[in-house]
Amino acid sequence: MKTLNLNTISLAMISLFSATSIAATQPSDIEVIEITAKPFEVPVSSLPGTVQLISQAEIQIQAAVSADVSSLLANLVPSYSPETQMLSSTYQGFRGRKSIVMIDGIVVSNSLRETSRVLASISVENITRIEVIHGASAVYGNGESAGIINLVTHQASDQNVEFWSQVKFDGSIHNSDSHGYQFNQRISGTVDQFSYLGQLNWRDSGEIFDGNGNQIPSDPAGRGGLGELKDIDGLLKFTYQFNQDADLALNTHYRKLENELSFGRKTIFDDVVVVDPTKPFTGDAPYSENQYLQLEFNHQRLSNHKVNIELSVANSENTQANTVKVESDKFALRFAAQPLSLPRAQDVFTYGIDYQIDETTQHSSRGVCEICDVEQTNLAPFAEYQFNFDNFMVQVGARYENFDLDVPSYVATGRYGDAPFFGQQIDGGELSYNKTVFNVGAVYRFTDTEVYGSFSQGYGLGDLRRLRSINVNDVDNYRQALQPVEADNYEFGLRGQINAFSFDLSLYYTEAEHAQSYVDITDQVIYASLQQVDPRLTYDLSQTFNPDAIDALVTRDERTYGAEFSYAYSFTDSLDIGGTLSHSEGEYRHPTSGWIDLNHSRLSPFKATLYANLELTDKLGANIQINHIGSRGAGERINLAIPQNGAFGTFEGYQYYGAGVEGYTTVDLSMYYNTDMGDFKLGIKNLFDRVYLPTYAQQGSGSVYGQIDLPPNPALDQIESLVRDFAFRDSYNAQGTTFTLSYSVAY
Repeated sequence: MKTLNLNTISLAMISLFSATSIAATQPSDIEVIEITAKPFEVPVSSLPGTVQLISQAEIQIQAAVSADVSSLLANLVPSYSPETQMLSSTYQGFRGRKSIVMIDGIVVSNSLRETSRVLASISVENITRIEVIHGASAVYGNGESAGIINLVTHQASDQNVEFWSQVKFDGSIHNSDSHGYQFNQRISGTVDQFSYLGQLNWRDSGEIFDGNGNQIPSDPAGRGGLGELKDIDGLLKFTYQFNQDADLALNTHYRKLENELSFGRKTIFDDVVVVDPTKPFTGDAPYSENQYLQLEFNHQRLSNHKVNIELSVANSENTQANTVKVESDKFALRFAAQPLSLPRAQDVFTYGIDYQIDETTQHSSRGVCEICDVEQTNLAPFAEYQFNFDNFMVQVGARYENFDLDVPSYVATGRYGDAPFFGQQIDGGELSYNKTVFNVGAVYRFTDTEVYGSFSQGYGLGDLRRLRSINVNDVDNYRQALQPVEADNYEFGLRGQINAFSFDLSLYYTEAEHAQSYVDITDQVIYASLQQVDPRLTYDLSQTFNPDAIDALVTRDERTYGAEFSYAYSFTDSLDIGGTLSHSEGEYRHPTSGWIDLNHSRLSPFKATLYANLELTDKLGANIQINHIGSRGAGERINLAIPQNGAFGTFEGYQYYGAGVEGYTTVDLSMYYNTDMGDFKLGIKNLFDRVYLPTYAQQGSGSVYGQIDLPPNPALDQIESLVRDFAFRDSYNAQGTTFTLSYSVAY
């Protein structure tokens, strides 16, 4: 097996999870690997932070066991939270914070109203590479998030015409009703100066079952699921090469996923949700619909500059079953340039400007517009300079974030906590925010290793759900509650390759002001419901668990920190192993209790992965991966008095998001056999049919709310039932052993 010449020291960022793909990359190739989240070709060794490039080979291994992009990232990216096994990636993120998702450099995240469906925007079969970049940069920015995920789609073949076809058959080992089918077709080519690519993916999945053979609701938590899923996905790409220096590209993509649910689900107290065969599903099924159009012009020598101009429009619609619908329309224009001549020829200077418009609307299940045509405009000039020396690189940058928020008049719909204007007309208004953010980083290269460190700042407004529970009667006076998140990120790392061993070790620390977190307001819901039953049962909001919450969201100062380790080792030409380790911690400032631990909606448990690639022959090989999610201790025990004077009882336990998380370990296996007539793959997920609850499904089931027992009374019985249902309604088992059999051929 070939090994890397580490003159360039880009090793650990190329593919830490597949030693095979590392070894197959020549040193001369590494220096020109393009990070497409930036407008120009950037060698990964020039980025002073953790960068992971997930190769096509790694994507294919993961696609053999799951069609879910969030599952792929959970398996390969050390800092990314465990998979949810839903269409939604709720509570998944980087290093205790959220991520910005791009497709070919187009931002598709819904920052104004997070729907957690963004990783379902595109089929995994369209993706040729994934770039994972931690921290912020003046050039690409990332608001208040902890990093960027850029999904890079396939490029056109250099042949006149080339076809690729694939069929898949998948399901559970427990029941034939789980069987699903998928067909993928791609055509691409290059004729003279014109290149083209078209791909169509169609999928029809069956029902889903746990390791006991019991059916799991196809939409287990009401946020969109992986069962009974209909999926249509289309991608078109066209490029015209004017000459060797200039090209114009037009790309468009469409995807719609819909759960065609047969039955509703039923909550079982002290257990997991189940399918209710007595209740056929009626109403609107949850779906996600995403589309974008991108026009990009590149010139390598225009007025002695490299120039990139990109225009894009994107639209997304996401619904939950019979509940919320969120629509988002985005427009983006970017101009970026690099001078070809500088006083120091080896340096790089990049400057430009981003202009973005994001208009978002949310309707409730009753058809009420809760967030109505809110429009955010962002104009952000940026500049970044990179000083290159023989073994040393320093990068400094600045970006001026300038947000204007236009909120039309609307009706406040938030019911709980401090929401004095529920049901009333709120006068619209305009809010403006601006801040210059900076980044600085350095890389020092030794013979076999390199040390890197960086400081970067993030600035962004975040989720606008707080508008629903506004506590003033006009938007112009709501500035204090709609404070932007301001984050300072620090990272230090060591990466390298010593003979056949490659590694990347990173330590990170983030301080943030006005950072957003979901918190428990169920006690407020209980007290408000009791007050509706009997107006004498008033309560003191300041004595609730989270008195500063607005619509279950708080903005608090916080700090998060942790460590990540990725490694790969090549034993022989036919055997490679590798894996990851990650651990994170964090605290936020509670208004009455001071600094306390972040809850489990933000922090991932300890995570460890291990894989082995075995090449049995030139045509036959296998991959086995082990994913371990550690247990995480419970938060501080609390006493829930109902009502606040405890007349109906006091119950001891944990807040929602505060109970302990029980760890689990799963094993996946994939095998391939390549022939002259095509390639065969078999993937098996959860090889040993383990029965467990994903971390997301454990958020509420261990809370105090599943234990309340109120005095007999029709009104109190109803409140008790609703609260206990809330505690267990998101509790569901993971899927048992599933298989995916595929055949693909290029011709």
